[in-house]
Amino acid sequence: MKKILKIFLYNFFIIFFIYLFIFSTKNVYANTYKIENIEISDEYNTNFNKEHVIDKAFQRAFKILISKITVSKDYKQIENQNLKLIKSFVESFSVVSEKFENNKYFGVFEIDFNKNKILSFLRNNNIFHSRMIEKKVLFVPIFIDLQQDSLLLFDENPFYKSWNNEEINHFLLKYILQNEDLDDYKLIKERINFIENYDFKEIISKYELNENYIIFIIFKDNENFKTFSKFNINSIQSNFKQEFESFQFDDSKEIKKLIKTMKIRYDDEWKKINLINSSIKLNIQINLDSKNISLIKKIEKILYEIELIEKYNINYFDNETTSYLILSNSTPDKLIKEFEKFNIKVSSDNNIWILNE
Repeated sequence: MKKILKIFLYNFFIIFFIYLFIFSTKNVYANTYKIENIEISDEYNTNFNKEHVIDKAFQRAFKILISKITVSKDYKQIENQNLKLIKSFVESFSVVSEKFENNKYFGVFEIDFNKNKILSFLRNNNIFHSRMIEKKVLFVPIFIDLQQDSLLLFDENPFYKSWNNEEINHFLLKYILQNEDLDDYKLIKERINFIENYDFKEIISKYELNENYIIFIIFKDNENFKTFSKFNINSIQSNFKQEFESFQFDDSKEIKKLIKTMKIRYDDEWKKINLINSSIKLNIQINLDSKNISLIKKIEKILYEIELIEKYNINYFDNETTSYLILSNSTPDKLIKEFEKFNIKVSSDNNIWILNE
């Protein structure tokens, strides 16, 4: 009877681990990037071609995707690619809605790009990618007119009024504007002479987003808008200045242009925080208890989801231990933090990581 049981257990583990070996993802980036709300319009006449419309959706979605996962200087190098290459990245697409109105076609598309192919394309162009993570931040815009010696906040500030005006926002940072508060006005007014050195704690402490904020200060003189930004997201702090030629407040195009420039700059700062340096190659052996099948399945899923892991495979297995080899584009401390997000405890023994719940 014992012999039969041993044979059964042996066969069970062999079949189970063959299953794991076959389905374990050697390249973790086999899932997709989803780009939504791609709006395309075209003249509806005798020359109308639905395939051309879909091709436009592919091209626009590709540019949006690349802009979200690369910093702006790298994006400019690779934004214009031929249609054939872009179509090779497309995993699937769907038409969310479409209508014909006033001899025009209007369509909304959703495109899924193969992540593995996109990241291979970036690596081939020596470009690091950033994790596509959206983030809510408190935004406090302050306008100081040095000529008039005046402070403009809230609706008097053209940048406050226009900051979130765009109907479709493809930026990663989502801005929560400061509430109109007379106490805030008084606080800022009293500190206007040393505003760049003010920490704004009395103001940002009123918000749940107090650990993630951007203070945007605009100084207007005769010729320029001189801006000063206090950037604080995920405990990463930076201050930077930028100048623009002065323009009239009723020039909506120039206001929109300045806002877009600053949003690109802020998104770049956020992407740098989440940048994955593929030149870092960290090899780690992870051991799991072979009897804990539920944990093995959970870890397989986690390995697939952690974007810092480039690839993994089963190293060996027996009825006691299942061992994985992992290649990560990160430092050990960052990878441990990623596991902790999934409530997985990491311990180390002779440079081998042991994972447990």
